[in-house]
Amino acid sequence: MDPLDPEPTDPLDENEEEDDVDDDEDDDDEDSPPQFYLTTFIPRPSWYSLNADEATVFLQNRVAQLNEAFVEEDEGVIWAYRYHVIERGREVDAVVLLWMIMSDEALETLESTLRRSDVNEYFDWSVIGGPQNNTPTDILGAFLGTLVPDPDPTSPSEN
Repeated sequence: MDPLDPEPTDPLDENEEEDDVDDDEDDDDEDSPPQFYLTTFIPRPSWYSLNADEATVFLQNRVAQLNEAFVEEDEGVIWAYRYHVIERGREVDAVVLLWMIMSDEALETLESTLRRSDVNEYFDWSVIGGPQNNTPTDILGAFLGTLVPDPDPTSPSEN
């Protein structure tokens, strides 16, 4: 036994190795990979009825709400882009945000923010994303799955 060892081992403890394995499993939960979500916001006509001050306050309040849930330093929006959309009856500039989510709390807050009535009053939105899925077979499966005919054409698509 090393007198400098901070945690001496007990030679009679048969479960000591199992205890170490349990600690490693807990570490795995903390080190799970981030999830990425891409949100698209297309302004509705009511958005354009706001003046710049009203729009700024609305956005600051929503960003503050989201930031409260981002526990990790590198969690949150990691990329933003504005692009031009031509719809049937109008042309608008839409915004796309790429989110990196590291915690369940942040994901739940993002979901609840998107469901807010005021967000839905001002924007049409969509979300794409989830856990990382970047192995070659997963990527091929995603594309090849589009070739399989839907057995029930009346059911909604899962994609």
